[in-house]
Amino acid sequence: MTQTFNAHFYPEGFADSQDVSVLLDAAGWLNFKAFGRKYRCSFDKVTVSDRLGRAPRFLMLPDIGQLETRDNDFIDMALRHFGHPSKRMLWLPRLERTPSWILGLLIVVVVTGWATYRHGIPAMAKATAPLVPDKVRELAGKESLEWMERSWLAPTTLSEERQQALRQAFDDHFGDSLNGLNVRVLFYNSEGVGANAFALPDGSLIFTDQFVELVSEDEFLAVAAHEIGHVQHDHGMRGIISSSTLVATTMLMTGDSEALSEIIVTAPYALAQLSYSRDMEREADTTAMELMQAAGLNRRAFASALRKMMASHGASKGDAKVWEEYLSSHPATDERIRRFE
Repeated sequence: MTQTFNAHFYPEGFADSQDVSVLLDAAGWLNFKAFGRKYRCSFDKVTVSDRLGRAPRFLMLPDIGQLETRDNDFIDMALRHFGHPSKRMLWLPRLERTPSWILGLLIVVVVTGWATYRHGIPAMAKATAPLVPDKVRELAGKESLEWMERSWLAPTTLSEERQQALRQAFDDHFGDSLNGLNVRVLFYNSEGVGANAFALPDGSLIFTDQFVELVSEDEFLAVAAHEIGHVQHDHGMRGIISSSTLVATTMLMTGDSEALSEIIVTAPYALAQLSYSRDMEREADTTAMELMQAAGLNRRAFASALRKMMASHGASKGDAKVWEEYLSSHPATDERIRRFE
């Protein structure tokens, strides 16, 4: 085959460029004239860029420079005719114009993204959390608590005697089962949050006055056992790592450098808005069962505590939606309640 095509020539080592007419002869040599000189290069020595839609292709000529051309159809034909190594990629442009392939690729991307979000990131967080230094946990807990105190936690109205009695009961029942966990029991008043309890990464267990006034001592201890489970399995830190990974992934995909700062700025209070996954709740529930059994507590106390908390937030039996949407780390489903009954 012998044919000419138009191109833009960029000589190696020079800033100037020139439009040229390139002849590809039957022997497989590129011939053209630019800047008063004749150039000749074997086509099989040329590196050809992949075809991407209607974008121009680049032909890199060793020790000469590069040609830019939009005559993609001719270049594809030449690649096939001369058996050029780049012909292996000629199937890509056809796929780019195939609706079924595009749809299939979209499905693969969506499924992969969902699997990464649902399984990949949680697995990574679970493996990474134990490597986080205790100082980081302490800082995350401290910053989270300070943010909550500024937002919706107020000093407790419980008497010192009541607080001390609950802490003593906590120590009596679980003190020997904490396995070195640095756990502390804290009480706060919160009209906005209402009856609630949650754990921070540093081992702080937060109980609202509204929760304490709602439940019996056994029910308080049952929920406390559940919160110990969150601390034991490092759910708070795993949640922060997962959310930070999502922000970092968004930054890499969008090129938004400001997203990196979001990891640092939002991490302290992201935990306060974090709803634990179903798997995390099951882990914490299992730990609660074990702790309650070891302490001689009736596990039904946990089920009754959940029912009371649901009712206090306007959710009736069998209607967990209101509770799940509430700012809480405890989606109290009937399934979980039945497990403790």
